[in-house]
Amino acid sequence: MAASCNINGGLLKSLLRIRTVKKRTIIVGLKSGNCSREVLRRFLAMEAMPGDSVFAVHVLEPSDTFDPNSFHTHEDICKSKQVEFQVKVCGADSYISGLAHQVRINFATVLVVGCSSSPWSNNSTLTNCLKALPPTCSLLVMNQGGKILLQRQGTSQQGSTTKVLKSSLSSTPTYNSSEQSGTTHQIQKPRSMPSCSKSTPFQQKPENLSLRKPMTRELFQRLATLEIQGSRRFKPEELSCATNGFSPEMVVGEGGNSMVYRAELDRGCAAAVKVMKNTENSAEDLFREMEILSCLKHESVVQVIGYCYGKEVNAIVYNLLKGSLKERLRSLQWSERMRVAIGVGKALKYLHSFSPPIIHRDVKSSNILLSDDCQPQLSDFGAAIVHKQNQQVSGCKKPFRVVGTFGYLAPEYMMYGKVDEKVDVYSYGVVLLELITGKEAIQTTQASNHESLVLWARSLLNCGLCERLIDPHLNEDYDKDEMQTMMTAARLCLLHSSSRRPDMKTILQLFEFEEPHHCLKMQRKGQELLNEISPKGKTGLCRDDSSDSNETFEF
Repeated sequence: MAASCNINGGLLKSLLRIRTVKKRTIIVGLKSGNCSREVLRRFLAMEAMPGDSVFAVHVLEPSDTFDPNSFHTHEDICKSKQVEFQVKVCGADSYISGLAHQVRINFATVLVVGCSSSPWSNNSTLTNCLKALPPTCSLLVMNQGGKILLQRQGTSQQGSTTKVLKSSLSSTPTYNSSEQSGTTHQIQKPRSMPSCSKSTPFQQKPENLSLRKPMTRELFQRLATLEIQGSRRFKPEELSCATNGFSPEMVVGEGGNSMVYRAELDRGCAAAVKVMKNTENSAEDLFREMEILSCLKHESVVQVIGYCYGKEVNAIVYNLLKGSLKERLRSLQWSERMRVAIGVGKALKYLHSFSPPIIHRDVKSSNILLSDDCQPQLSDFGAAIVHKQNQQVSGCKKPFRVVGTFGYLAPEYMMYGKVDEKVDVYSYGVVLLELITGKEAIQTTQASNHESLVLWARSLLNCGLCERLIDPHLNEDYDKDEMQTMMTAARLCLLHSSSRRPDMKTILQLFEFEEPHHCLKMQRKGQELLNEISPKGKTGLCRDDSSDSNETFEF
């Protein structure tokens, strides 16, 4: 068996590079240990080609400790090689059936699995795996050193499956019918910057243009509603002219499915143009975001100017400010940071006050725009949803997709797909930590490792070293009471249990300093909230949370 598994490396590489003109979809199986992560890293570095789409898939097991928030090195490799990369977590009866299901629903042509010893040296295991794969998919078995031990074509005669696999996840929100079937939660990674032209922002393959769904009566009604609400509809040529032909020099931001350009509209008005990648659902994404933005009127929420719906361009146009919190963080004085914290908090309270509430789902420093006087505006509502209570269902019988940004995701949302106002509260807590520390949510160390701001802050707090959190760029020029209040607010927002996190109305009450001695009063209220949660009556922001109790201040 071992002799038959050995394949010439050069020949195999040439086989992998056949038809490189056509983008490949590749599934890489992941286990909880580090071995499969190393196999994934080796595969990305040695075999992945520009244009490939790689799905790293983990099949949940009992007592699983898999952390999907720790693939920063792999992301860096994919970004440098222009490879699209996503992490998926799914439930299934077995490891093999879970991977085979992902192969079928994603039309993958390659399945990569790691091998340290058994079970891939076992004939029955190999046979079962090949029987689960369609003939259009190749099975590659790779060891931790990057050596490919085996390549075989699938032998299953079964067509595409519609069976929904079992899952141990506990709850799911409902999404529109365009979502894929299969129980997964998916974390999307940044994609490589699409090339620009003088006429359209994204170079389109001819077949992609046919993905657009035909104009329906419902779509006409949605267009009419937006126009009645006063949203201006731009022509594609207007936006092309305003962005200098969607020039790369005009790019001011980039997301997984969009590019943001600076634009000069008529009468010299500066604006931001968010252009969506032309996909089958880009029109639906456009109207969903526009319908949310067009009903929002708040000083701390970005104001929409209009939109563009056309054959080649789907875009949203909104007012342009002077940069984001992420870009300007370290240059801000303490009073300006307090202004940002209160403004963003008010924006979230406003969103959550709707019935049903609006959940932003992507609160982060790069989505907080700042004016000249540091008045914040919350932007990018591409991930926002109107949350109805009946969307939370018990059991995981419907698919769900996790959207958002690493470092800001609430644990219950990332692992179980649970969505409510508290996921925004958690992300807001991460922003508060950024304002306190001057650090980004995910930091790159000198050793090229990535470190979570939340985990780093927790380690200091647990050791009673909260003063080390404070940004040295402030030069100790800050109000100590306000700093203590912001630390308390961050601590409450980042509680691991969503049911114990306060809502935004309660958090904002901590920042109300108008009345005499109100700061001290609110600090006491914050401590009372912490005392209610503490199982042993311990108080204080910097207390030791390393007790054996099941309910700690862990965040």
